[in-house]
Amino acid sequence: MNSAICGTTMEQQPTSFSPSVQISLPLPKTAGENNFRRISRTEDSIPYPIPGLAADILHMRVKGGSKIRSLLQFAAARMQGEVRNPNGMSLRQVVFTGSGRGVTKTITCVEILKRKVEGLHQVSKLYYNTVKEVWKSPQPGAPGITMERRVPAICIYLSKDPLDPQEPGYQPPQISSVPTEDAERRKGLLRTAHAHSSPHTAKRLCLDDSSACPPLNL
Repeated sequence: MNSAICGTTMEQQPTSFSPSVQISLPLPKTAGENNFRRISRTEDSIPYPIPGLAADILHMRVKGGSKIRSLLQFAAARMQGEVRNPNGMSLRQVVFTGSGRGVTKTITCVEILKRKVEGLHQVSKLYYNTVKEVWKSPQPGAPGITMERRVPAICIYLSKDPLDPQEPGYQPPQISSVPTEDAERRKGLLRTAHAHSSPHTAKRLCLDDSSACPPLNL
């Protein structure tokens, strides 16, 4: 995992409950044991923790149940120019966000996209997001439970255009390895050797460059 992460170590934050309801055991374990049913879950819509982002930037929201393949197909098609905006231009920036169980999946999407689209500059920020859940009691007339939790979240900004390298969390584009002429020659020898059915022919080809050929079990 190569994403540059900015911020302090994320620690588990305490859970707060509605003061009008008395809870004897912590949730959500208690809710499950007593057949409580979650009827809603909302997250705070806080501004991006990265300054200067356009309001209409492509925003990929990654959740715990999101499918990585679907997210990447959508983002890659727009960043590679296969799908263009109304002005006929391909996108040059995209931001990925995820919280809770979606953090790891968010980083995975970013790392794969960086291999599909070369030359992407990156800025990563860690922060906390407030999640509010409402649980309903199975008992008629019993009060429901409102629970608020602070969960770790991540925001990763990718851009084809250069970004400020002094910005905390900045990571430059990955440098792709270019095969050398000698490495290509060795690969050609190996392909030629394996294409011949006779092991003796392969051995003769390996005499020119013994380091390019694996040992043969004859």
